Amino acid sequence: MKEKELFHMRKDYAPQPLTKEELSPDPFMQFGRWFSDASLYETAEPNAMILSTCGLDMLPSSRVVLLKKYSPEGFVFFTNYNSRKGIQLKQNPNASILFFWPETMRQVRIEGSTERTSERDSDEYFNSRPAESRATAMASRQSEPLENKEQFENEVEKILKYSEEDISAGSILARPLHWGGYILKPSLFEFWQGGTNRAHDRFEYLKESPDQPFWTITRLYP
Repeated sequence: MKEKELFHMRKDYAPQPLTKEELSPDPFMQFGRWFSDASLYETAEPNAMILSTCGLDMLPSSRVVLLKKYSPEGFVFFTNYNSRKGIQLKQNPNASILFFWPETMRQVRIEGSTERTSERDSDEYFNSRPAESRATAMASRQSEPLENKEQFENEVEKILKYSEEDISAGSILARPLHWGGYILKPSLFEFWQGGTNRAHDRFEYLKESPDQPFWTITRLYP
């Protein structure tokens, strides 16, 4: 394959200057404002976020997951605990999430520490999923090699068939122990607004210690 230059791929952003005065002192409130805008204007899933993790081998790994809940406590997503990200989070609970909303040319970067959600929260979300999604989660050995996709699909169908035939279908499609939620509790936020001539507006919210009662807001160079 020959080298492919992409120098010509350049898009200038509409001027939507972001000032410190218009920011909320609470980054969760600021996120809520921007997420509401994204829900209105984005054509794709506004709750899609890039989750980056790093295990003991110090090799970072990123993938897109879906935000399912957020509050002043943190940001919640669900996955297979035995997946690559699950193993990395067990080895190193520190992680980052990144939202990019192209229609409004905004980006939010959040760093913090993760922990598993309660079993109750994991059960609640798992039981809200369609039966097909629950069956897939039960049959999947996420991140492991899959030699025969047809065999996997047959296993999913078998789980669904048993759940239809058995009176106690709810127990058959109960959440497996290897699947559940994580909550990322932030220590840093960065809000990025695209600007003209790459003069982007960037503001960082930082807590130097969990006991600090307020967030320090700093404008960053673009």
